[in-house]
Amino acid sequence: MYDMPTTITTREFIRHFARLKKAAANGHEVIVRDRRGRAFVFRATSAGPSLGDQLSDLRGALRTGNRVKSLRGFGRDRT
Repeated sequence: MYDMPTTITTREFIRHFARLKKAAANGHEVIVRDRRGRAFVFRATSAGPSLGDQLSDLRGALRTGNRVKSLRGFGRDRT
């Protein structure tokens, strides 16, 4: 994103909260303006998750003993 803060309306903030939350976690400030012109600053209080943490969330942090992905039953050797 840009070095300057992002300015949006409250309606856009509600619609795009997930994207703006990620931007705030990456160190950007989001300025939200309401109908009366008041401004609110949205930013994260701590650093966002590291790349390793994000990848472990995708993979699954719990060890269940089962493989995460299996190709059993697909392809030529279906049983």
